[in-house]
Amino acid sequence: MYKYLLLIFLALASCKRQEPGVLSKELTDWEFEYEGEWHAAKVPGNNFSDLLNHSFIKDPFYGTNEDSVQWISENDWQYRSNFILSENILKKTNHLLCFEGIDTYAKIYLNDSLLLYADNMFRKWEINLNQLLKKENTLLVKFDPVSKIEQQKQKMLGYSLPGGDRVFTRKSGFHYGWDWGAKILPTGIWRKVQLKSWDDCKIKDLHVLQDLLTDSVASLIVKVEIESSIKKSITLKTYNNFSENFKLKKGNNKLSLRIDIPNPELWWPNGYGKQKLYNISVSISDKNGVIDSQKKKIGLRKIELITTKDLIGENFYFKVNNKPIFMKGANYIPQDNLQNRVVNKKYYNLLNDITAANMNMLRVWGGGIYEEDIFYDLCDSLGILVWQDFMFACAMYPFDSLFLKNIEQEAIDNVKRLRHHASIALWCGNNESSEGWHRWNWQDSYTEKQKLEIWNGYQKVFQKILPAIVSENSQTNYWESSPKFGRGNPKHQFEGDAHYWGVWHDAEPFENLENKVPRFMSEFGFQSFPEISTISTFSDSGDWSLSSDVMRSHQKHPRGNELITEYMQREFNVPKDFKKFIYASQILQAEGIRIGLEAHRRSQPYCMGTLYWQLNDCWPVASWSSIDYYGNWKALHYTVQDVFNPVSISLEKTKNNNFNIWIISDTANFIDTLIINTYCLEGRLLSSSKKLIKIQAKSQLIDSIPFCKENEFIICKLKQRKIESPVGFTKAMKNYNFPAPTIQYHYNGNQLKISTDIPAFQIYLHESKAKFSDNFFTIIPGEEKRIQVETVGFNPNNLVIWSLYDLNKH
Repeated sequence: MYKYLLLIFLALASCKRQEPGVLSKELTDWEFEYEGEWHAAKVPGNNFSDLLNHSFIKDPFYGTNEDSVQWISENDWQYRSNFILSENILKKTNHLLCFEGIDTYAKIYLNDSLLLYADNMFRKWEINLNQLLKKENTLLVKFDPVSKIEQQKQKMLGYSLPGGDRVFTRKSGFHYGWDWGAKILPTGIWRKVQLKSWDDCKIKDLHVLQDLLTDSVASLIVKVEIESSIKKSITLKTYNNFSENFKLKKGNNKLSLRIDIPNPELWWPNGYGKQKLYNISVSISDKNGVIDSQKKKIGLRKIELITTKDLIGENFYFKVNNKPIFMKGANYIPQDNLQNRVVNKKYYNLLNDITAANMNMLRVWGGGIYEEDIFYDLCDSLGILVWQDFMFACAMYPFDSLFLKNIEQEAIDNVKRLRHHASIALWCGNNESSEGWHRWNWQDSYTEKQKLEIWNGYQKVFQKILPAIVSENSQTNYWESSPKFGRGNPKHQFEGDAHYWGVWHDAEPFENLENKVPRFMSEFGFQSFPEISTISTFSDSGDWSLSSDVMRSHQKHPRGNELITEYMQREFNVPKDFKKFIYASQILQAEGIRIGLEAHRRSQPYCMGTLYWQLNDCWPVASWSSIDYYGNWKALHYTVQDVFNPVSISLEKTKNNNFNIWIISDTANFIDTLIINTYCLEGRLLSSSKKLIKIQAKSQLIDSIPFCKENEFIICKLKQRKIESPVGFTKAMKNYNFPAPTIQYHYNGNQLKISTDIPAFQIYLHESKAKFSDNFFTIIPGEEKRIQVETVGFNPNNLVIWSLYDLNKH
């Protein structure tokens, strides 16, 4: 009897599902063809990386090598994967080949049969392989050069479009070169390739919507899309094991469940609260067990873009959980021309550098990519809101039906992929396309008929297709174009977001940033050079001149070096020594951008956000970044950390020779003691005053004091919070005769203790392997600065220390 029962039990157990209902196999064994021979390739990857890995080309970032690799993008390329399938996979009923990203024009063959022609880097491509797979298979991907296809499309249209022929290709705009980026046009399978196999049904999509959010309950609608090849009864299970039975029809099934989370913990941006994330998973099962499952991490929050009209113009600010929040952040570009080199550690490092600088928003610029999932996961966990551009920048685009259909699917793919992220605050249609059309003389070379065609095409994409997709597939706000108005339109200060480039492009003084405060500054910036250790990676000392071919190759703005020098002449005695020129350029950038950042924060609630251009680099270059290609903080990033501090002191110079002393606070209502000290250049304290202050607003004018005398400066402090103002000088640095400081340091246990006998300004620490917790700071006699050294291998004997004295001495 016992043996009989055991046999029954084993028979029933054998009917249970012993493996996942949906099997996934990533295809990772690839080759690429070069000069008639096949070589090992990496997927995800691209042809540049593969050629580099085999030493077929020199590093395109070194010297002027960029010029010598342009032939690569003018040629056809082939990739193939030979793969063997197990019986477990082959016996499945349904098979789907999924390309997460193909760059860009590619014919895809399986066992010599053409399956698909791909033509969009930003889309995912799925191919039904039912009845096509064998035990041994060959997948072949043949790439056409983008220039060949672009020329054909331009010829069909009959005229060129603003932005050049790149606009015909759905590919990263920065690949074609930008005023901070090299022209490197990679080709390849840039995201993973998977084969998914199943029998009856699988989950196609999971969407979690917030229906109600109060202090007592979060009511969510869990929408699940299921593809089924037969009629079938299943159980759908979700959060807290809530389940419901459904009968599937053959084909596509859209199911939904409502769940409640009592006493929800809200998700907040960095600096305003915790980043609570909830795991919402769903599974479908039948009597034999689980068939398929998916999960999303979500944050419970309400994000609104407020654009109501007021007496001055029109608001532009974000409310999170009903609280207006000033946005502190930067514009983000891709971290490398070759995306496969941006490993997870680089994302971790950069995103942590962002929170270290007290930021709460990044704008993902429209000439790059829709970023990898890990980028948004980190933004979710760190409280960094994301202003997400669609990938359109500085151009007008084709308007034929095939192109519109292509970008419609691109938008659907990416909005659906990213919509569950708590960090996604805004979808923006494009970068500067509307501004360019209306104010950059783009229309001058077109007939009236052509102008009408182009603008009608713009309206279809950015006023109809994209906002409809965002509305239908997410709960996120949409904004048509950034900026709403450029500096050529007087409205740019009174409504919408603004890009202000009078400083830099028009060589206006930094002080103009105080006079051109908009409702929300989504772009402004100034260039500097990267660390000398970064410059050493693409040059040798013989190239260290602004006029050398190598340095000009790594400066992509046509007037970049000239503008940096022009501005520097206003502030400093321009150093003849190249390394000190680099040091001066970073101080120049930092102090110039400080003026704008502080003016924007002082002006709240009129101005409710500032995003400087730009956070990072995609290769080693002179640019607007605050962090260079190798992750080194420039002076600007240390300054941003200070200016974006939740509580900061701002010194505003007035036309009547006063310092206005402002306290800026993310959260108002506190009491502290303000100390105002005046020093001479030798460090003697000339006067000191104290004032008990009560902060009741996010930006509050506390006092106004006369300028100090020549060769004097002021520093203000908040006693309890141990916060200092920047140094208050009254004239350009070149007009001060700084005495020579004796700067001493002691290193012990990864900490530097630094002191000085007389004031030392803009103290710069450099050691090739070191990352410092602070840099470009000021020390007064009697004070000691403690700096954490965060890099293993630091040698204090190699430490270089400069101050402003080293720039002004002759």
